[in-house]
Amino acid sequence: MFSDFDKEPKYKSKLLSFIEDDNLRNEILANGYILNFHRKKRLGENLLLTTDHGSWIITSPEVHQALLNKQLTKDLYRNFEERGLIITEKNLNQIVKKFHKRYQHIEKPPALHIITPLMRCNLRCTYCHSEASHINSVSSMMDEKTVKKILEFIFQSPSKYLKIEFNGGEPLFNKEIIQTAFYYAKELGKKYNKQYHFGIVTNLTMMTSEFLNFIAKNRKNFTIYVSLDGPEEVHDWNRKFALSNKGTYKKVTSWIRRLKEKNIPLGLLMVVTKHSLRFWKEIVDEYVKWGMTSFYIKPLEPVGFAKENWNDIGYKAEKFIRFWEKCVDYSFELLEKGIVIKESNLLFGLQNILTEKNTGFLDFTSPCGMIRGQLVYDEYGDIYCCNMAKIFKEFKIGNVFENNRYDNILNSDRSKKMIMSSMTEGYYCDSCAYKPFCSVCPILHYANEGRFNIKINKTSNCARYKLLYDYIFKKIVYDKEKIKKYIKS
Repeated sequence: MFSDFDKEPKYKSKLLSFIEDDNLRNEILANGYILNFHRKKRLGENLLLTTDHGSWIITSPEVHQALLNKQLTKDLYRNFEERGLIITEKNLNQIVKKFHKRYQHIEKPPALHIITPLMRCNLRCTYCHSEASHINSVSSMMDEKTVKKILEFIFQSPSKYLKIEFNGGEPLFNKEIIQTAFYYAKELGKKYNKQYHFGIVTNLTMMTSEFLNFIAKNRKNFTIYVSLDGPEEVHDWNRKFALSNKGTYKKVTSWIRRLKEKNIPLGLLMVVTKHSLRFWKEIVDEYVKWGMTSFYIKPLEPVGFAKENWNDIGYKAEKFIRFWEKCVDYSFELLEKGIVIKESNLLFGLQNILTEKNTGFLDFTSPCGMIRGQLVYDEYGDIYCCNMAKIFKEFKIGNVFENNRYDNILNSDRSKKMIMSSMTEGYYCDSCAYKPFCSVCPILHYANEGRFNIKINKTSNCARYKLLYDYIFKKIVYDKEKIKKYIKS
């Protein structure tokens, strides 16, 4: 399956190539400095220059030419040395440390473990990437033996903190398994001396008073993540009951009220369809109404039912980014009025740009979060590289009954090839100034192309990231004070 990817040229960091070359070290000593490998991008009348270790500077074409010609003034020399655009004896070790710090997340074991107790759902959402079957179908549900085996596998992780998330389908159709997992995790937590937390991603329509009381009693160990696409008109257009074809907003929000009354930790999730695009203000206001201080604008991906319905619900990257910009600009307006509601894509991008440490969020790293950031387990105990991959058998990496050694699964050649497929090291990414801050989703590419060796720079995913970072860098340059306030609020 990965034969196409194996044809892709492997690129070594230009920075590390410099460091390992004794001749270049001698050149530093002889000439005072050498140019660090960097990429450039036009940003208005100026140029954005970025390095492999995530440093960047915005300068004029004239100054960039002076850099290339090694004709820097003393002030420019100090500035470029501080940023690591030139490598000197003084900053060499610091650049290496920054490079390692930016990519240290690669060495960490996955902390997020997603359990799918069944692939059935009582809703028929227009964009379901899981292709969930009807709630009355005869597909299997996870049993007690399987969930315990999965937890035994999860608790082998070297990570001291584990987040165990139930997803679907609709996980509340199998409440007993969630309760079984909770009590068994208590035993394993003591045995392995690990901290853990449960999340449930749910449409909330199958919640009961009894189960709500169970969650409330154990609220320190649970967070409930509820799909809410916006106000009633938007939510009900996207998310309907499978049998009646009626919207779910009223039922969902009635349970949200009860969750808030019991002070149960709550997160709201949304997906943007074509129908959502003109309701940017109303969607943000809906999240403010429910007391949210942050929101994550999730783009629609042509996977599962969304691919089937793309002509009705899909859009181009440019449309999504215009929508996203309106939402973000509105959040800046609200902040000026004392209302804090911050957008997560913006925060992740800012962290990648303004700090030395990569955010580690699965969609903003290279390699992406598959395997090294998350693992997914289905009702049969099959293990998949990430949540979006669970409908593709090609992305299965093991089974907890057949391969019950955690380290064997993560260190297998299959897992390593999958991780490699999500790195921005191909020649399509290598000339892009946003490479140090970007991410690639091989699942999305495979879902649309049926192969890995594709022109990433021609995909909607690539276009979306480029437009997103265009906006963020312009904000950093031209709205510094607003960005500072946004981050601190």
